[in-house]
Amino acid sequence: MNVYDRAYELARALKKSDEYRALLEARARVEEDPKNKEMLLEFKKRQLKIQKERLLGREVDEAELRRLEQLSELVNLNPTLKEFLSAEFRFTRLMGDIQKILSEPLSEWLQMTEEMFGSEKE
Repeated sequence: MNVYDRAYELARALKKSDEYRALLEARARVEEDPKNKEMLLEFKKRQLKIQKERLLGREVDEAELRRLEQLSELVNLNPTLKEFLSAEFRFTRLMGDIQKILSEPLSEWLQMTEEMFGSEKE
């Protein structure tokens, strides 16, 4: 069994998955309306900015949080954008599940390495 062949096979299977196809279709519908696309990009940009600040341990501006909440409400009232975010969530969950499966050998390797060489804490 060639691992690379299996990886390409997985990539092809992902492209054929219901989750991926739904995401592509939802994205196409978003892009049909420039206002929807602009609103989604603004929402994602603000969301990413807040996530970045939190990851860096910084205080998030209350006004920025309120603006994101307002934008989130607008996005969720828009069926096209709501559908896109739902499709994106399902595809992201699928990718996370696959990543977890693929990471299993890594955790086994790390455990084996720690057993062989000891923990850095020692």
